[in-house]
Amino acid sequence: MDASTDEHFDADYSERVTLRDGSAVELRLVRPSDKALMLEGFEGLSDRSRYQRFFSAKPRLSSRELAYLTELDGARHLAIGALTRDPQGREHPLGIGRLVVLDDDGRVAEPAVTVVDAAQGRGLGALLLQRLIAAAGERGVQRFACDVLASNRAAIAMLREAAEDVEVEIESGVAHVEFELPRVRPAQPCTEPPRQSALYRYFVAIAEGALELVRGDGRPSS
Repeated sequence: MDASTDEHFDADYSERVTLRDGSAVELRLVRPSDKALMLEGFEGLSDRSRYQRFFSAKPRLSSRELAYLTELDGARHLAIGALTRDPQGREHPLGIGRLVVLDDDGRVAEPAVTVVDAAQGRGLGALLLQRLIAAAGERGVQRFACDVLASNRAAIAMLREAAEDVEVEIESGVAHVEFELPRVRPAQPCTEPPRQSALYRYFVAIAEGALELVRGDGRPSS
């Protein structure tokens, strides 16, 4: 599965978006040269946010992890970064949406969305999720899959409400969730979610840090 030159989310992709609080962000694909930005973003995560993202009280990123998180092929492993700029024009990270293809056919991918604590609650997680779904669709991905903690009763109730749209397998306190991607336009406004189903609300909750994932995006161990 190779990224084609006519994709919207290619190496030249750049987008400016105004969030619901009026703040402006820039979106673009993550590059190998973004290792310093990745470290800055990691420093902007609280202990709780780090645990939700990396599933441990992680004090730092190793050089191997930095390479994995930034040196991407753009097809089977893709990441969209959200940035802001200071008065001198320097970039600073706000969040990142990432997908990793899980199967040989390129039809199932695992999503991950992380937003630095200072930028949470503005709708950035939901926006990154929408762009991630659109980018996945361009690359032939048909379904997202991930594991989530099954101990949250509200989360399980939401999943059951979405029973027609989602496949759920629960074992040992972990729910493995798969859902078919909705159609999302590459520049769809964040005020227009692709669908107001329980399933979509569930993944927005994950993107905004309200629910915890159990497994990450196929990252290497440090």
